[in-house]
Amino acid sequence: MPFELTDQYTCADIGMLVSGTNINILFSDAAAGLTSIMVEPDNLEERKRFKVTLDADDVEGLFFNWLSEIIYFKDAERFFPKRCEFEYLDGNGKKLAATLHGDIADPERHILKTDVKAVTYYRFKVEKVDGLWKAEVVLDI
Repeated sequence: MPFELTDQYTCADIGMLVSGTNINILFSDAAAGLTSIMVEPDNLEERKRFKVTLDADDVEGLFFNWLSEIIYFKDAERFFPKRCEFEYLDGNGKKLAATLHGDIADPERHILKTDVKAVTYYRFKVEKVDGLWKAEVVLDI
C-alpha cells in the first residue's frame, strides 16, 4: 500500500503517511490517499479533468498546496481525482503542472466518506531519506 491512514492524533484529525521512490509517486499517492479519505475511490470514473499549476518556495510548501488544491476542488466543484497526470514536477519540488482526472460527486454512484476541511501543519513534513521520498500530514476533518 503506497499510503497509510492513521487516527492516532485526535478524533478531529486523520493522519496520512506517504512514501514513494520519486517525487511524482509521492504526490500521486498522496492524492490517492486524500481521495480515499473523502470518497470510496473504486466507484470513481474519469469523467472530468482539471489542470493544476502550483509553485512554492520548497517541496513542503508545494506538497501542502497540492493537497489543499485537491480539497478546494472537492469543495468548489464536488470533484474527486482518480488519477494524476504530471506534465511537470521539478525534482526540487518547487513547481508542478498536472491534470487531475476524476469524477463529480454523485450520491447515487459514490460512497461519500469523510469531509476533509484542510491540511494542517501539525507533524507536517516532506523529506527524502535514503533515496525514498516520505511525507507525513495531518488533515482536519
